[in-house]
Amino acid sequence: MLSRDFIRETILLASRRKRKRRSVRRVLANLDGYTEKLLAMLKTNSFTPSQPKIKQVYDSSSRKWREIKVVPFFPDSCVHWLCVRVMQPVLMRGMHHWSCASIPGRGGTRAIKQIAKMVQQRPKDSKYAAQCDVRKFYDSIPPDGVRKALERRIKDRRFLDLVMSIIKDGLAIGYYICQWLANYYLETADRLVCDRKGVTCCVRYMDNYTIFGRSKRELHKTLRVLNAHLQTLGLTLKGDWAVFPVSKRKVDAIGYRFGRKCVLLRKHTCLRMVRQLRRARKKRRISTKTARALVARIGRLNVCASKTLFEKYIQPVGLERLKGVIRNEGTRRCQAG
Repeated sequence: MLSRDFIRETILLASRRKRKRRSVRRVLANLDGYTEKLLAMLKTNSFTPSQPKIKQVYDSSSRKWREIKVVPFFPDSCVHWLCVRVMQPVLMRGMHHWSCASIPGRGGTRAIKQIAKMVQQRPKDSKYAAQCDVRKFYDSIPPDGVRKALERRIKDRRFLDLVMSIIKDGLAIGYYICQWLANYYLETADRLVCDRKGVTCCVRYMDNYTIFGRSKRELHKTLRVLNAHLQTLGLTLKGDWAVFPVSKRKVDAIGYRFGRKCVLLRKHTCLRMVRQLRRARKKRRISTKTARALVARIGRLNVCASKTLFEKYIQPVGLERLKGVIRNEGTRRCQAG
């Protein structure tokens, strides 16, 4: 981390998709000067985390309010990126193969493909499925437990003290470093589940587990062992866990429902998209914001059965029309800038 070139490169990476912000433009306008400031902070251990601003954001996918903590781009966000970039090779070395979410190359698409493969192509290995998630995951992770977990891999005391100064009040949604630490904290639980007898596959999307097996009894035992292990980490499973035969009930995960013959979009997700398409159909002019939202929603249909949705709702609006709105906005900004 004590390298000018490394710090400069990290600041540029951290500024991606944020360069319209005034605070980010100010840093990029004097990149060499801010690089020296950050280097001096790290050398003298004088970095002090800023008090975050708390925002309440409604997560429509999970239909709940979430508390997001936001810190300044410089120096806080830059330090978070520095920590993650040096930790990333170490944390990924022993990471479970199907641990997904908030990791480059391991997003929702990766988890969706594996669950669909298990349900549709390996029916014998996915006779039964178990689904569960961790109760209040971020809020329940103890900072001391994170330090003990990191000490198994990282021996640099100064670096550990820097990380702990960032998460002294607990892991926060909105901190770039926290999503990596949260994934790493469940590494021992992932290994425990995968080594259990009767488990043919385990996919974890952040704090949501989808476990497949041939025996219902063994999956029940696995959940009991998993819950006992999580309690040693200061965590616990939610009470709405379920073990069921896949032939009688679809696997509900990551916004989709996975059946033996097809993959369907979740009902409330589909309903929101249909309502937005109906509103757009009635408008003569579609705003750029609406067009971007609809294209993003339509993109989710690529992995599920969607022929009827395309014919009945998307074709009247026109996918090319939506893309044209976005393209014209991009052209206008390029000419203006």
